[in-house]
Amino acid sequence: MAVRDAAATQRRIVAAALKEFAAKGIAGARVDAIATRANTNKRMIYYYFRSKEGLFREILRQRLARRPGQPAPEDLPYAERIAMRTRVSASAESRDYTRLLMWEALETRSRNQKVMAEEERLAIYADLRDRVAKAQDAGELPVDLDPAQMVLSELALTLFPSAFPQLVRMVTGTAVDDPAFIAAREAHLVRLIEHLAEQPIPRA
Repeated sequence: MAVRDAAATQRRIVAAALKEFAAKGIAGARVDAIATRANTNKRMIYYYFRSKEGLFREILRQRLARRPGQPAPEDLPYAERIAMRTRVSASAESRDYTRLLMWEALETRSRNQKVMAEEERLAIYADLRDRVAKAQDAGELPVDLDPAQMVLSELALTLFPSAFPQLVRMVTGTAVDDPAFIAAREAHLVRLIEHLAEQPIPRA
């Protein structure tokens, strides 16, 4: 029972921290407010996560971890991977995460300033670049596209709707979490990437 209670408490803390960070930013978030949201106390937060940075790292870890029972993104064709990210980004939890990234951008004082968990995140983006290169080798993308620029394009295509839901509503007439919008967005991205792959691919 104690193990289950500890795991449940940690889940509540992480969920509360994501809400608090998304609402107030990393600097503005208060540990006591997170404790209140999680129905626990600050002592337990520091016991499990040590600091606000520890909480942020755990949010990132859970956000990026592969979920059991779901197809691994690297096992899917490139176009389907991007479409799947659109579906995931429409969830309430992912929208909170997007807001957290926006707060992080606002709080970063210089373009060269390091951000929390930067080393771990750099490794993830390096992996995304590698996946683009593999898609190019498989003929799913033209080989003359820069992998780093493609990763930025992927992030823009999949994160923009959750970052700017008001623009989604005004442009499409549907809400960002409307199943009709999600289905239309997925289909559009698959077609877009398939059209890219249909273009003549220069060979060395």
